[in-house]
Amino acid sequence: MFFKKKKTVVSLVSPITGTSVSLDQVPDPAFAQGFIGDGVAINPTQGVLVSPCDGIVAHMIDTYHSCIIGHDSGVEVLMHIGVNTVELKGEGFKPLIKTGDQVKQGQPLIEFDMDFIQSKGYPIITPVIMANAEVVENLTKSTGEMKAGESKVLEVQVK
Repeated sequence: MFFKKKKTVVSLVSPITGTSVSLDQVPDPAFAQGFIGDGVAINPTQGVLVSPCDGIVAHMIDTYHSCIIGHDSGVEVLMHIGVNTVELKGEGFKPLIKTGDQVKQGQPLIEFDMDFIQSKGYPIITPVIMANAEVVENLTKSTGEMKAGESKVLEVQVK
């Protein structure tokens, strides 16, 4: 009992200013049904994605619509701007970081043109999910209005 390991809890702030909603609001079954991972989705009101925590860019997708931030606890957060936006081949997205970069909570990662993306017929709702569920013991989700880099959107209890 005295030697029981203390559980690590990681608080993740919203990577986008907007409204956080349940994943079932995403018009894509893979995200909506949690096949890709558990988390929330954010309807953005500003076109800037920021880091939800201090960490490292574990992966920047080459079409700049999605990236994964790794926290030193082992938690990995996947942020996917829009639905099917890979089809834009990077158009409308401006990466500010690359795979391997160290980042700080609130640091801008990707700028994106919301009007352009929507004009091409793609929803801009942005899933924010756990990329590696095997390290997550418990996930607490917050919904409602979020301010990028400030509002807590997810709290992860690490196994």
